[in-house]
Amino acid sequence: MFSVNQEAVRIVKEKIIPYAEQLNCKVIKLKNGATVVDMGVEMPGGYLAGKLFVEATIGGLGHVDFGTFSADDITLPSIDVYIDHPATACLSSQFSGWKMPSKDIPGYINPIGSGPARAIAKNDIFSQCWHYQDIHHETVFAAQTQEIPDEALAQQIADECKIPVENVYILAAKTGSLAGSIQVCSRTVEASIWRIQRKGFDISKIISGMGTCPIAPPVKDELFAMDRVNTALLYGVTVRYVVDCTDAEVEEVIEKLPFNASRRYGEDFIDIFEEGKRDFYIVDKDIHTVARYEITNYATGSTFEAGVIRPDKLKKSFYRKA
Repeated sequence: MFSVNQEAVRIVKEKIIPYAEQLNCKVIKLKNGATVVDMGVEMPGGYLAGKLFVEATIGGLGHVDFGTFSADDITLPSIDVYIDHPATACLSSQFSGWKMPSKDIPGYINPIGSGPARAIAKNDIFSQCWHYQDIHHETVFAAQTQEIPDEALAQQIADECKIPVENVYILAAKTGSLAGSIQVCSRTVEASIWRIQRKGFDISKIISGMGTCPIAPPVKDELFAMDRVNTALLYGVTVRYVVDCTDAEVEEVIEKLPFNASRRYGEDFIDIFEEGKRDFYIVDKDIHTVARYEITNYATGSTFEAGVIRPDKLKKSFYRKA
């Protein structure tokens, strides 16, 4: 069995660390020997940093590219992800399932953890719902955070993965940075495959998945950044899957999948987020999906679609002032 951590560590060691200066990033060696790469916390990061961040968090199991999103009179750059092992790349690795230490400060936005370390630790329900188990002596962890990760977090990751702390590599970016926006907006297959599994489809019958999402404009205000990236996912994404099953199995779930099937459809993400006390692990779980789905059945050649893109929601979030 291949190792998502082995490939992610290779990406970090060969493509990120040696080129940190060119990527507008900074390599930080913590006192306990762990390595942090600032890709958008105090450093600016950028497009290429964001692309490599995504490639590492999916364990090298996909192709990541930039494209163009157009809807009505909106034209924006997009992040496009193509994955042939979507359950492993997303549920076992990329999914934002690792709850990081939070602070009881009014208005504080709790950090979110993800990445291949989850495939070793398997300490959340998202990684546990898929059979993949990684075993590797080094690991990569991704932090969506406003602060540079410290020794305590690195040690926690090492303990959960049962590896030496000096073998821990942490990629960090704020949500509102360009790299941060790219990495969150890349979570198209991630959010949708969880939805598909929750609605009862056998995800072992998925051959491949891809998703395209507009890249939300970066902004220093983290609350507005959270609204923008999640609005992009809920109202701007199209995912496309290839499956091998009966048409009836697709027909059973297709209309239940997109955000317009959610009880929260039509609401602004920022309102849902405030309701959840600005904690992504508290907000209504019925928002864990994307705007639009297309599923092609390899067995029959049939293609099914459901959902809708909402340019009005994108405009409201992307173009208002923080």
